Amino acid sequence: MPEYVIGIDIGGSKSHLAIFDIDGNFIDLGNWGGLNHEALEGSFKQFEEEFKQFAAQTLSRNKITMKQVAFSAIGAAGVDTKQQHIIISDIIKRVGFEKFTLANDAFLGIPAGSRTGTGICAINGTGCTLAGLNGKGEMLQIGGCGSLTEDKGGGRYIGLRMISAVYCELFRKGEPTVMTSLLFEKLGITSKYDFVEKLYEKLDDDSFAIHKSSRIMFDAVRQNDKVASNIFREIAANYADGISCMLEELRFPPEEELNIVLAGSVFVKGEHPFLVESLKEKVLNDNPGRPIIFIILNIPNATGAVLWALNSLGRNNYYDKVCTQLRLNKK
Repeated sequence: MPEYVIGIDIGGSKSHLAIFDIDGNFIDLGNWGGLNHEALEGSFKQFEEEFKQFAAQTLSRNKITMKQVAFSAIGAAGVDTKQQHIIISDIIKRVGFEKFTLANDAFLGIPAGSRTGTGICAINGTGCTLAGLNGKGEMLQIGGCGSLTEDKGGGRYIGLRMISAVYCELFRKGEPTVMTSLLFEKLGITSKYDFVEKLYEKLDDDSFAIHKSSRIMFDAVRQNDKVASNIFREIAANYADGISCMLEELRFPPEEELNIVLAGSVFVKGEHPFLVESLKEKVLNDNPGRPIIFIILNIPNATGAVLWALNSLGRNNYYDKVCTQLRLNKK
């Protein structure tokens, strides 16, 4: 009977389920919407219902049963505490998964982007999280809980900072910013007195989404806007300080090359390199002499889950094979 591994990335805006055979051959890549229980109206109950449909749909179209799955690795947004890990693990078992490992989705970026399978992953997409894994297998997550953990990153955070900067210019004697004219154009207004009303109108009819508005700040940086640049520097510093703390907590040897994987739509698809370059600059300045390699993750995060699953079976030499196939089949 053929055996397979499954790698799953459960995100805030999209989710992937990848199936490979145990020799590292691509079978399928299923797609679903966001499944982070924290963003679902029905929380854990809705997550269980949708996750069950997602898994059943992807397995059935490939005529694969759960008995044929040798191991699964699952990275899930919203797994930030031990209690959340227990609840989601129980759901995964009820769906039919037997042999699996579960971690926050930020950890998937490490095996996906780092050939050594160790290092740090910085996520800047729907949310903002840092994950670290050292050579001893020790793991640490920093951030991922929004304002509770002083996260400065993620699409919604950037969008809110952009909007508040515009509002401060209009009504709080704030520093002038190009973002004001860019946002006015986006909202279709010319008077500052229409700003709040039009913003709410666009949010209510879903023609404007805060978490998808980071392009305005990138456009402003391209025009050398000081306000936008300072916000990006602040975000970069927040990530860099977390990375420096991660280096200390996980005791990465200072003489060994360290892989830092940058993942998530804001880092990967950002329309201007200023944010990423600011992050690199601060990390290198704060850690002089340490050999650091920065890697932009341009393959699905689920790649890391597949590699994790294969590695758990002692199949450790499939990095290039898996990455190449998922790069060709990403959706």
